[in-house]
Amino acid sequence: MEILINRKRAVLKSGTSFEYVAENRLFSGSDSYTLSITFPLRNCPQNIDIFGRINRADVAAQKVIFDCEIIDRSFIRFGSLTITEISQSEVKAQFLEGRSEANFDNSFDDVFINELDLGAPLTTEPSAVTPLAAWTVGVHDLSFVALPWVNTASGNIQNCITYANNAYAWHEETTGLSWQPFLLYITKRICSAMGYSYDFTAWEQKEEHRFLLVCNCLPWAWNRPNFAYSMPHWTVAEFFAKLELFLDAEIDIDHRNRSISFAYLAEVINAVAPVCIDRVISEHSVEVAAEDPQCDYREAKNLVYADPGYEMWKYHSCDDFIRAYRRGAVTFDRLSDVLANYSQFALWDGRLGRTDKISDLIYVKGIDAYFVVRAVEKILVQEFSDRPNRYNYKCVLQPVNLFGGRIVDSSEDAEETELDIVPAAIDYTDSTYGRCLFLDFQGLEGVDEVSGSVEIWRDESIAEHKERIDQMMMQPRSVQEIEAGAAQQQSEFYDKIFIAWWDGSTNSQTKGKLPFPFVEDFVIDEDWSGYFRPRTSLRINNATSNALRGVHRIDTQKKYSFKFISDTLPNPRAVFLINGKRFLCEKLTATFTESGLSHLLKGTFWPILET
Repeated sequence: MEILINRKRAVLKSGTSFEYVAENRLFSGSDSYTLSITFPLRNCPQNIDIFGRINRADVAAQKVIFDCEIIDRSFIRFGSLTITEISQSEVKAQFLEGRSEANFDNSFDDVFINELDLGAPLTTEPSAVTPLAAWTVGVHDLSFVALPWVNTASGNIQNCITYANNAYAWHEETTGLSWQPFLLYITKRICSAMGYSYDFTAWEQKEEHRFLLVCNCLPWAWNRPNFAYSMPHWTVAEFFAKLELFLDAEIDIDHRNRSISFAYLAEVINAVAPVCIDRVISEHSVEVAAEDPQCDYREAKNLVYADPGYEMWKYHSCDDFIRAYRRGAVTFDRLSDVLANYSQFALWDGRLGRTDKISDLIYVKGIDAYFVVRAVEKILVQEFSDRPNRYNYKCVLQPVNLFGGRIVDSSEDAEETELDIVPAAIDYTDSTYGRCLFLDFQGLEGVDEVSGSVEIWRDESIAEHKERIDQMMMQPRSVQEIEAGAAQQQSEFYDKIFIAWWDGSTNSQTKGKLPFPFVEDFVIDEDWSGYFRPRTSLRINNATSNALRGVHRIDTQKKYSFKFISDTLPNPRAVFLINGKRFLCEKLTATFTESGLSHLLKGTFWPILET
C-alpha cells in the first residue's frame, strides 16, 4: 500500500492500522473517509519533507489540508488529508473523499445567494421589447422572461398587457417591467459568482426541468433589478442542498478544482451494478438490531413541500382532507369524462342542494388526481332594489392535494423532510385577465408599486390597502426606504424560491388573456371546453412517477450487520445479494495495515422491501 501526500510517498507509523469507511450518501450525506492515520515525524525525513514544521504552534492553529491518494493494487482513492492532532513526534490525520471532503470545506457556508451579483435584465422599459418577445426570447437561452404577476398585498398586476386585433400590447399603465429568471440561469450565475466551473448537461437535456422558472421578483418601481434581491437569504451551501433535493439529483462540488457537476439520482443508482456476497462469515452473518433501530435513510422519510403561506396552498396540499373523504370520491378514468359530466358548473347559479354534484370530490385514475368545483368570481345577473340581487358564479375545476407529500410512513411520529423550493401560486383574477401568477413577499413597510402596474380588486381589504397607497406621494427609492425604515441593501423579500414551468407557449390556454407559467401538469380551459398537458410535473405524490425513480424502499425495523470476505471494497451504493435476499448498504468498513487492505470487511445493511 502507498499513501501519497502532495504527490510524495508518506511513511506510516510502524505497526499501525486504520479503518476506511465507505458510506452510502443516501443515509449520511457522506462518502468515504478514514479514522485516524498516524504518520511519524521524529527520525522520518520523508514525512518531515511532506509536513514541514507542522508542529509549530502558529501552524497547528490553522486548518491544514493536503492532497492525498491511497493506492493498494486496484484500490485507488483520491481526496484530502486533514490534520486532527500534532505532537513533536507524530501527526494524526484523516482522509476524506468525495462528499465527505466537500462537507469538510466551508467555502459555501458563509456566502449568501441574495448578496451575490446574479445579473439583471437588459431593460425594464416596455418600449424596448414587445410582450411576445418578453415572454419568449429568454426561453431560447434560458435567461429570463417578464410574465404578468399579481402583488397579493395590493392586488396590482405587474407587466400587464392588453389584447386587441389578435395582438398583445403593454397596458398603458405598465411603465416598467419586472423579470423572472430561469432556475438554471440563477444556478449558473451562482456558480460563476463563486468562481466555479459547472457541468449541468443532464439538467439542460431534461425538458421537464430546464424550463423551470424562478417566479420570485419585485415590483419595477422598487428599482431593484438584480435578481439577487429576490432570492432567499440562503447560503450557497444551503441553496445546492435544497436544489439537489428538489430536482431529485446529486450535485457534486469539487472545491479543490473549483468545479460543480450534476447527475440525476435515478441514473446514478441504475449505473451501479449489484454485488453478490458469497463469502459471509457464518458466526457473524446476522445481527438484528433493536426493535426500533435508528434509520437515517433519506427515502424512509416523508417528503413534503414547506408551507409557502399563500391562499392557494390550502388546495395544493391537503392530505388530511383527502384521507377523510377519498372513499366517497366520484371516480373517472379520464379527465375528459369529468369535463363532459360537470361542464354545466362552469357558470353556476348558486343553488346548493344536499345531493348536488357540484359538491363532489372527483378522482381521475388516469392522472391520479383529485378535483373539486370552486367558485372564483361573482357575476351580477339582475339588480333589484327591493330584494337581494341575483348572481351567477364563475367556477373552475380545482385540483386538490396536487402537491401533497410523498408519504412513505403514515405514522403520527413519521419524520419529514421539507422542500423550500415550492410551486408558485397560479390563481384566477377576473373575467378580464383570467389566471395569473400571484406572489407574496415581505417588503418595505408602506412602500408599494405606486406606478407602473394595473389595479384589480379581489376583496375589500385590498381596495382599502390600495386607497392608502394612492394617498402616498411618489418619492425616489432612497426617500421611500428612509421613510420605511428599511435602509439595509440586502433585505430578504422571500424566504423560499417559488417555481413554475414556462416554455414560451402562448397557445389556447391564453386566448387573449394573461399568459401564466404552469405548476399543474394539466391545464383546463377556462370555459371547461378541454385541457392540455404541459411537459412537466412539480408533483411529488404521483404514484406512477415515483415508481420510476429507481430508489429502493427498505424495512426500517431491521438492521443487519454482516462480516464477509472480499478481494475488493464494493461500492456501498450497490444492491447487495446476501443469502438469497436483497439488501441496501448503509456503510462498509475495511481495515488497512502497512500490508494493504484486509479481505475481511464488515457492513451495515437494511433489507429491501420487495414489491
